[in-house]
Amino acid sequence: MRAARLLPLLILVIGLGFWASQGFYDVAPDEQAIVLRLGRYDRTVDAGRFHWHAPGLETVLKQRVTTTLREEFGYRSKTSSSTEVEEHPEEKRMLTSDENLVDVDFVVQYRIGDVRDYLLNFRPDEREAVIRDAARAVVRSVVAQNPIDQVLTARGLIHDTVREQLQATLDAYKAGVRVENIQLQDVAAPEPVREAFADVTSAQQDRERAVLEAQGYADKVVPEAKGRSEEVVNLAHAYREKRILEAQGETASFQAVLGEYKRAPEVTRQRLYLETLEAILPKMDKVILEKGTSDQILPYLPLNRREGAHEGAK
Repeated sequence: MRAARLLPLLILVIGLGFWASQGFYDVAPDEQAIVLRLGRYDRTVDAGRFHWHAPGLETVLKQRVTTTLREEFGYRSKTSSSTEVEEHPEEKRMLTSDENLVDVDFVVQYRIGDVRDYLLNFRPDEREAVIRDAARAVVRSVVAQNPIDQVLTARGLIHDTVREQLQATLDAYKAGVRVENIQLQDVAAPEPVREAFADVTSAQQDRERAVLEAQGYADKVVPEAKGRSEEVVNLAHAYREKRILEAQGETASFQAVLGEYKRAPEVTRQRLYLETLEAILPKMDKVILEKGTSDQILPYLPLNRREGAHEGAK
């Protein structure tokens, strides 16, 4: 009788043990999981072993979160390792702010940032469609705000703008993804006018090159001209200072001589006369005759020697 009473309890314990054993699960290193209790979100579980949930009452949803996902627009790669692509022209044709058409192929790379929002806010068949629709809308909006020259040349700025706006849009949708990169793969004018646009781009590049060359020449010539002008001005200032100092010196010398002349006119006059002769006579050819000899001999004037001396001086 006692064994009969314990049998239901034993069965219950065995059943509870089996039920509890079914609740253990692992989360891989590249995964996160969410646990739903009676269909409602309860908790998020990070990577690890021997997690447990209540079977029948709770449901575990796992999702890889470290893999970078990729969406292509304007084309589709046939395989991940193949260079062959399938064109989708309906996705790439866009209108710029200056009303020009441009073909834009681009790629969106993203990861799962919030596994709860990613798994619960959209059905599995909606997640990719939401991301693609948001990316197309944002890229078209940014392209429509820029002229075609900007779209063709300033890709880095457009990348940053699209990434920020797309992240803000997906956050508003609570899509649970983090945009890592936006790449404009190929940006070109439509095929019928591509050659004309290439000519325009080439002409713009030639213009920019000519402007840069002219600026470089100006940067070289202008400093040289300024240096020469400053040198001439400095020489003029130096010459002016020199002439002023010389004039001041001559004035001071004259004033000194004038003062001496006023005190002793005869002595000063005689001294000036002698100093003048002392400065002039060494430069002259001279013939010295004793007094009275000029009446006895023919006066001698060495004209030829003086002419030769003058020619040598020349």
